[in-house]
Amino acid sequence: MNFREQCETNEEQAAGQGDAVSQAETTGKLSAAKEPRTSLFAVCWLGIAAIAMMGWICALGWLAWRLANWALF
Repeated sequence: MNFREQCETNEEQAAGQGDAVSQAETTGKLSAAKEPRTSLFAVCWLGIAAIAMMGWICALGWLAWRLANWALF
């Protein structure tokens, strides 16, 4: 749902307040709204972020292991 559609939906809700028939019609229109699509770009970006996060966790774990090994031996 883009910004323009959301504004129109809000205007419809505001116009129908106080009138039970208008509220029922508005509810029906809202339920028929399209579901937002998942963006392939967003999914790929989250995947890259997850891989980078795992890399940092592994690097910190490796450094902690080396530090502990150096301190104990």
